[in-house]
Amino acid sequence: MEATSGDIPTSPGERDVVLIPCWRRPEFLWHCLRNLSLAQDSSSHLVIVRADTGFAPENLEVVREYADRLPHLQMRFALPCPYRRTKQSANVLLGYLEAAARTRRFVYLVEEDIMVARDFFLWHRAVHAVAGELFCSIAVKNPNRRHELSGNPEGYYLNRGDYCSYGVCFDRRVLLKQVAPHVNLSYMRNPKRYLRSRFPASQVSLGFVEQDGLLRRIQEQLDQSIAYPCLPRAFDAGFYGYNRPGGVEGSLASRVQQLDAIIYDRERMRGVASPEFADRCASISLQPPAWKSLQLQSWTQSP
Repeated sequence: MEATSGDIPTSPGERDVVLIPCWRRPEFLWHCLRNLSLAQDSSSHLVIVRADTGFAPENLEVVREYADRLPHLQMRFALPCPYRRTKQSANVLLGYLEAAARTRRFVYLVEEDIMVARDFFLWHRAVHAVAGELFCSIAVKNPNRRHELSGNPEGYYLNRGDYCSYGVCFDRRVLLKQVAPHVNLSYMRNPKRYLRSRFPASQVSLGFVEQDGLLRRIQEQLDQSIAYPCLPRAFDAGFYGYNRPGGVEGSLASRVQQLDAIIYDRERMRGVASPEFADRCASISLQPPAWKSLQLQSWTQSP
């Protein structure tokens, strides 16, 4: 494990980068890193755990535990953000830019409560290879709308306007060219005013001004789609945490064990999560069936 805070390299690196923002849920981070370590080709990636200011010290314990299973694992620490509204966004966006500067090609965002399937990296690389120039690919079930496409391990579809920060993969060129210009003090200081002035025709509500709202507006302006899988390759397990009440108690080992009995069981998740969350982010099989190639599935997006 490396804990670093030095200058960010400007040339592409030798490995693709996985970025994991974390704060005060080390029990979720433990499960996140476990599933990443089991994913195909995980050992070839640079994994950066980026702890936000005020993070739980137990996150350090979790990262140390996985240092042997993820050989290129680092921990980075966010600089203090003086703007309360954009504190979390600053950690994610600045993490994106660091990762884009250091990666070989792809940057994966896997938040601490996202559990990835064994073919997570394989699916992302394959869809970028066959779908043309994408804004990004997202490995979870689309949380923003319902559609009829599901269950086909070789199917994917293209979407506009449904960005979410769950199991994302960006080509570094998109981050450096399209996203980096908006990661500035004007946005951090007053995100609502910045978004109103820079994206005056946006259909995205000004109630959404954090990093995912910024990225959704950027995608809205571009002629680039988002690729979603017909069979999800990750799921959001965070039934408590940021803007979601609840939690588990006890030692770190106890909390890890409690989550193990809940987050991989669809019915138990329904019992502890809000109905909206349980329906939108139900657990999936992390060992999907074998597949050989990806095929575009037809779907007309609803207005």
